[in-house]
Amino acid sequence: TTTVVKLYELEENTYIVDTPGFSNFELAEIQSKDLQYYFIEFRKYIDKCEFVGCTHIKENNCGIKEVLKKGKISQERYERFCKIYAELKEKEERKW
Repeated sequence: TTTVVKLYELEENTYIVDTPGFSNFELAEIQSKDLQYYFIEFRKYIDKCEFVGCTHIKENNCGIKEVLKKGKISQERYERFCKIYAELKEKEERKW
């Protein structure tokens, strides 16, 4: 159990905070279509996708899935992306 606030620097200008009192984390301000930009390792490969608006999940000729196969993006990070994407899409569909 976290009892004090601690700031961890992951890389330059990228931090994560461990703080008591949070039992839930929500990404309410992020739209599913923009999630790809929050995964910094995806950024340089996004333009390698055949289709504009590629979700990087079900499309063929996806630049992200190609570099995933080559091991340039970790499987764990990609699976995390897919999980968060699905949660965001579900929330967007329930919104209306």
